[in-house]
Amino acid sequence: MTSGLRFSALPMGPLVFLSLLVTARALEFGGAPGQWARYGRWEAGSVGELSFSLKTNISKALVLYLDDGGNCDFMELLISGGRLQLRFAIHCAEPATLHMETQVNDDRWHMVLLTRNFRETLLMVDGETKMAEVKSKRKEMAVVSDLFVGGIPPDVRLSALTSSTVKYEPPFLGLISNLKVGETPPTLLNSQGIQSDMEYLCTKQNPCLNGGFCSIQYGEVHCDCTHTRYKGKYCKEDKSAKSLPYCTVGKSAKSLP
Repeated sequence: MTSGLRFSALPMGPLVFLSLLVTARALEFGGAPGQWARYGRWEAGSVGELSFSLKTNISKALVLYLDDGGNCDFMELLISGGRLQLRFAIHCAEPATLHMETQVNDDRWHMVLLTRNFRETLLMVDGETKMAEVKSKRKEMAVVSDLFVGGIPPDVRLSALTSSTVKYEPPFLGLISNLKVGETPPTLLNSQGIQSDMEYLCTKQNPCLNGGFCSIQYGEVHCDCTHTRYKGKYCKEDKSAKSLPYCTVGKSAKSLP
């Protein structure tokens, strides 16, 4: 297992930063024990889609999980051997498993799409697509739990988890961005040990120049230029710079009285 997630800290101009700010809906997972993000329930019983992007360099982790409260039905998406592995079950039938070939622990962004269609579930990673089917008597998956991402909250009892091993999976380390159920981002109910995309922009892609201090205020990035020689939104303008006097070229200036 590779330790430590590496981020590139390239200088960013205001336009690049604003573009990233508009498109980013990312959470940064530090990978510490006890970490988790809890979203509102994904109604994946019959049909539905869930999509997101991820960036990591670890070879084993829990990405997401949902179930029926400890009875028969569950779905878990793991990183195993640096590749995504999906396992799901319906009506206590033998779980179906998908092992993807695409390596995702390479510190690059990867697009992931989960598509539910009764007994079938399709998993797509970048350009690779695989589908598996559960041989169950019932075709709908029962979903009772919330959607857990990156880890399982410690207050969730083992008896309430259908998968007996999911709580012992290593927590996710990396970034998960643009999580959507269909076309809508799910509601983040609560979390532990997670940083939002705004905090990520300050800590990893600081837009404040010339030693300006970056902070989040009222949901927006703010640059404090107080202890610098610069000013402006991104501490880019030199305070000592004076505007050049206006002069007339090719014309004679009138004498002042």
